[in-house]
Amino acid sequence: MSLDNASLPNRRDVLLGGSLGTVLAGAGVAGTARPWLKRAFHMYAGPNGQSVIRQIAVPPPQSSQSQWLLRRPAERVTVGSMEPNHMMDFHVANQPNILIPLFGSLVVKLKDNSKWVFRHGDLLFAEDCTGGGHQSGAGPDGCFSVSIQVPKTGHCLDPEASPDDVITGGGRPPF
Repeated sequence: MSLDNASLPNRRDVLLGGSLGTVLAGAGVAGTARPWLKRAFHMYAGPNGQSVIRQIAVPPPQSSQSQWLLRRPAERVTVGSMEPNHMMDFHVANQPNILIPLFGSLVVKLKDNSKWVFRHGDLLFAEDCTGGGHQSGAGPDGCFSVSIQVPKTGHCLDPEASPDDVITGGGRPPF
């Protein structure tokens, strides 16, 4: 089977794979919104050792054929689910993780009693490898997500590093 560019929009469900491809195909057809990240967040240990979450500005999709928002080497990828309302005890990230909820909701609670809820279209870069940690789990609808462990950088190795340097790679060349 060969596909040319003209037939590509009609075949996205095949290229992307089954029902997930079907969901994404409708969003990528010319004249409609492209699938893109809606919200991005960074969780790290603040100066007082307590976990902090801040929202990161998300650039709009460009008109180029492909666009990368974050490119880092991965050490482990985990795809899994959590039962509704399951919540883990306080912990720190043993490695920085990029957390991407696909279905349901991922819930993170901090020691300051703030509660953050992440859903499809959100990305959380969890890098609070030291300090007081956080609780994480699933909302009332459960959670099916992807977790991508990346090598320790930024706040895991130097808590004094600027959060902006961590996200941009701290001046290091891209991977």
